[in-house]
Amino acid sequence: MFVLLILLILSAEFIFVHLTIDSSNTFLIFIASVQLISFVSSLTILSIFFRKRNPSNYRLISNGMGVFVTSFVPVFLFFPFSLVFLLTHSTILLYSAYILAALIFIGIIVGIIWSRWKWKTHKIDLSFDKLPQNADGLRIVQISDIHVGSFMNKYSKVEKAITQINQLNPDYVFFTGDLVNNVAEEMNGWESIFSKIRAKHGKFSILGNHDYGDYIQWSDEKSKDSNLQKLIDVHKQIGFHPLLNEAVELGNNFWLLGVENWGKPPFRQSGELLKTLKDVPEDSFKILLSHDPSHFDEEVCGKTTISLTLSGHTHGMQFGIERFGLKWSPVSFKYSKWAGLYRVGKQFLYVNRGFGFLGFPGRVGIYPEITLLTLNKTSK
Repeated sequence: MFVLLILLILSAEFIFVHLTIDSSNTFLIFIASVQLISFVSSLTILSIFFRKRNPSNYRLISNGMGVFVTSFVPVFLFFPFSLVFLLTHSTILLYSAYILAALIFIGIIVGIIWSRWKWKTHKIDLSFDKLPQNADGLRIVQISDIHVGSFMNKYSKVEKAITQINQLNPDYVFFTGDLVNNVAEEMNGWESIFSKIRAKHGKFSILGNHDYGDYIQWSDEKSKDSNLQKLIDVHKQIGFHPLLNEAVELGNNFWLLGVENWGKPPFRQSGELLKTLKDVPEDSFKILLSHDPSHFDEEVCGKTTISLTLSGHTHGMQFGIERFGLKWSPVSFKYSKWAGLYRVGKQFLYVNRGFGFLGFPGRVGIYPEITLLTLNKTSK
């Protein structure tokens, strides 16, 4: 599969450069030359990073991924049109493909410069017959996938998002994992910023797959375990109560559950839902924080009486479309539930699109998200 992907990438690149040079258009030849240099340079940068697996050099990987996506994705979308052109020799089709590639290029640039810093508040009203009367109208803010190491110390931009959260006047703030990319030290200097998040009754958090340090090399397991403990301590330092396969009673017959990361392989499965539910009354109203939305289908839906599950993880792949009644992202090929609200019977899942970004330093069509969920009791 990997070999086929490489062949597809090289074929798309070769045909784009060949057709552009063959056009004898000086401007297009210049564009193709810049694109080819950018493409090769970004591949070189990415190969160096992934070989060294250096957790501290996020600027290099971010810039490399940004150049790669900006230089290659328009060419990749140009590719099917170019194949048709080779069969039909339609000049109109060819130049239409160039226009499409240019528009995609502009969209990616906008996503890097502007969209990644434009947090969108999604307001969701949910009704439950099991909701305790004293929780009627409860306001919950969910954030997920901060990936603070990718922010490159852009404190003022992130602080605006914190203000946006506080203006929602939440009763609770729930964070559903991936505070960092790999190591706890990424939070150095950010503690005072994220400590400003306010909630009337409490802030709770869980771990995501990136929080365990599984994607970098460690000198020994002790160092890796120490990093995880430091990160858990940082959660507490910024005012969050980390739930590690634990349940807490928020009110009379109202429970909040938080599990460690549980995802389909190759993602780790540290979440222990049965352990977390052990002392929770069966007939109580329950909200579950679980980072990976695949957990909902595998262990929650139809197997428990959990009313609402909050997840993140997918980021909406930071690339897609949510306009004009359309909702699509390439990540939908892997996750059937990848962004927004899903309902199965009386059980709900909400998948947050992510607060930050990872790898590609932008968001195209999928904005970073702050979710406001208002819980209402159904009238009988």
